[in-house]
Amino acid sequence: MSVVSHFKALSQIPHCSFQAAAMKAYLLKMAGQYGYEVLSDEAGNILCRKQGAVITLQSHYDMVCIGKAPTLQLKEKEGWLYANDSTLGSDNGIGMAMMLSLMEEGAVVDALFTADEEVGLLGARALELPLDTPYLLNLDSEDEGIVTIGCAGGVDIIATLPMTMETRTLFCYEIESSGYPGGHSGVDIDKNIPNAIKELSAQLADLEKCFLVSFEGGERRNAIAKRSVAVIGFKEKQAIEGAKILGYQDVEVTQQNIISMLHAFAHGVRNFNSELHIVQTSINLAMVEQAEQMITIHLSARSMDIHELKRLESETVTYFESFGAMVETEGFYSPWEPEQSGFVKQVAVISEEVLGSAEVGAIHAGLECGIIKEKFSQMQMVSIGPTIRYPHSTRECVDLASVERVFAVVKKICEDTNV
Repeated sequence: MSVVSHFKALSQIPHCSFQAAAMKAYLLKMAGQYGYEVLSDEAGNILCRKQGAVITLQSHYDMVCIGKAPTLQLKEKEGWLYANDSTLGSDNGIGMAMMLSLMEEGAVVDALFTADEEVGLLGARALELPLDTPYLLNLDSEDEGIVTIGCAGGVDIIATLPMTMETRTLFCYEIESSGYPGGHSGVDIDKNIPNAIKELSAQLADLEKCFLVSFEGGERRNAIAKRSVAVIGFKEKQAIEGAKILGYQDVEVTQQNIISMLHAFAHGVRNFNSELHIVQTSINLAMVEQAEQMITIHLSARSMDIHELKRLESETVTYFESFGAMVETEGFYSPWEPEQSGFVKQVAVISEEVLGSAEVGAIHAGLECGIIKEKFSQMQMVSIGPTIRYPHSTRECVDLASVERVFAVVKKICEDTNV
């Protein structure tokens, strides 16, 4: 089967984060059929081994599910593959498909499939499998011709604010901010994609004598918010363009200034790395959830520099605590610091031979290489992948010709390391 055929088969198996048991079972079955020794650990990671292998290929087997996912209806347009009204799962399904294609051919490689990467790199964190090869090739990058040797570290920040409520009779409106394209909270954070939470909070901040009844928005911590909705009230009827009129109601309103808290927060790029020509540090105001008398704000912070990441974490905690919120952080992981090695040079040379051009770089997103490197410091690691656009959004698509070209690179890398 071709890589794309493997991917299309994988796309029909539900594998949202935390709900990928069917995918795990499929991978175990296929690895057995292809004649690989199969190991797994408690975190759900799968290692498929072939005697004599000197390189481990690695991809994660969960996907971000937005829209109609995990029910995927694929479509092709002008050489790109999409899913109707859904994330596609090319992140990291294409990497998985490349690995399965090679395993079907009996390639002398080890293949590591990691679990729950999209929700904090959980599989890599809990990895308890013996990686014995000197080289690891991660297939989770999203720009053809970029030999990735470093990535941002990250941390999730959760601010929970108890709200003091009072009952008022107000003329109420529902206001929705939606229709935005969304995108990956790391690689798309510098593309001027509107954040629905910020757009709505800015709109509400311009309204005088407005009482907040409810505010919710966003889809995933690692995605730029596409939609946000609020219910607000006034003592008297107002003229608000585009708002849905709810009329006079007895409602519970918050006495805290939630609108100002969201409006004043600096979402987006905080610093740029001029040497790597990528974002250095950023933070995504990802989700706002309200339940009864509690509002919860989810944020994802990233940085290529561990000191900047810790500082951004501390500043964000202090900011929300100043509004009376209880703040906790979770899932902190260090950046994968760029390093040159013989393996990097080999991958760069092969990439240039096959693709015509290649460059070494880094990515403002989380790759599992940094965490795996901490566990297996002797391994030389590189990440490559085909061109994928708008991951973590319903616009996600993959360049099919790029898939074939990058697969040719992967095959040659595997062949040359085994010489």
